[in-house]
Amino acid sequence: MDAIVLVGGLGTRLRPLTDTRHKSLVPVCNRPAIDYLFDWVRRSGIGRVVLALGVHNEDLAKTYPPGTYDGLEIAVVTEHARLESGGAIRNAVREAGVEGRFVVLNGDIFFDFDFQAALRAHESHRADLTLALCEVAEPWSFGVAAVDRQSMVTGFVEKPPPGTEPSNLVNAGAWIFEPGLVDEIPPGAVRVEETLFPSLVARQRRVFGFRYQGVWADIGTPARYLALNRRLIERKGANAIAASASVAPGAVVLGSSVGSGCTVASGARIEDSILWEGVSVGRGAVVVDSILADGVSVGAKARISGAVIGSGAAIGPSAVVPAGALIEPRARYDAGDDQKSG
Repeated sequence: MDAIVLVGGLGTRLRPLTDTRHKSLVPVCNRPAIDYLFDWVRRSGIGRVVLALGVHNEDLAKTYPPGTYDGLEIAVVTEHARLESGGAIRNAVREAGVEGRFVVLNGDIFFDFDFQAALRAHESHRADLTLALCEVAEPWSFGVAAVDRQSMVTGFVEKPPPGTEPSNLVNAGAWIFEPGLVDEIPPGAVRVEETLFPSLVARQRRVFGFRYQGVWADIGTPARYLALNRRLIERKGANAIAASASVAPGAVVLGSSVGSGCTVASGARIEDSILWEGVSVGRGAVVVDSILADGVSVGAKARISGAVIGSGAAIGPSAVVPAGALIEPRARYDAGDDQKSG
């Protein structure tokens, strides 16, 4: 079976991080996010991944060229204009020669569920389409599915206001397709979530919702990206510190990942944060609930809380970066600045 992985999005909600790196390549505990998806594909017994690349995805194409990656076959299909999920699926099936039943995966999703159990349920319910549905505590920011007692999907509500949601089951971004469904995707650049899926339900086709309770995360926003990193560190029971990183005696690292080539000086404190590669943190600096992209430098005694710092940016000594700040790549932020400077 093939897995079509949709990675053509622009990652706008993760900017400025995605100004310099594809969103599927952002590091989670010092590994590209998509590596975790590949791990799941291998465990699930899926033989080939078809990466459905969008425009300006050169870094992802270079990192995972066609061939074999740790035993997993990878094919690459590139769209030359924005196709959205429906067009991307149609294009991938045609260009990569996908035959028979296949699975579609959103490339910016982390999940861990039993795919073979989902496949057995798909077959036993004679489903045309199966959607992995994850139970979440706060479903209001996602697409929510309504299901009947047999777990057949009866409707969809996108981002329902709190208290109005039909269930706590959100679309987890993993879909099992019967091959004939490709011909039912409307032409052009369309989203299957807004066209094909509701159409199938309205026509009383068999759309099954496979429920699971497990790790699931959409890393499309900085807050969710940080939350996933924190959850994996908690599960591991230790910080994720790369072997080539240097953390000086007297520095404190809590609930954080520190990438290759990073240096953390004495007296610095890194808490619930993500440091990409080559980040330097000066003496006595504090970084909390923040994401620092590659090559960021943080001056001595600087304070960063709840901020996202783009690649190569510089935070001056004793600067105070407030919560919600987005510092552009290669910008400089000094003490007393009200805004970033280029």
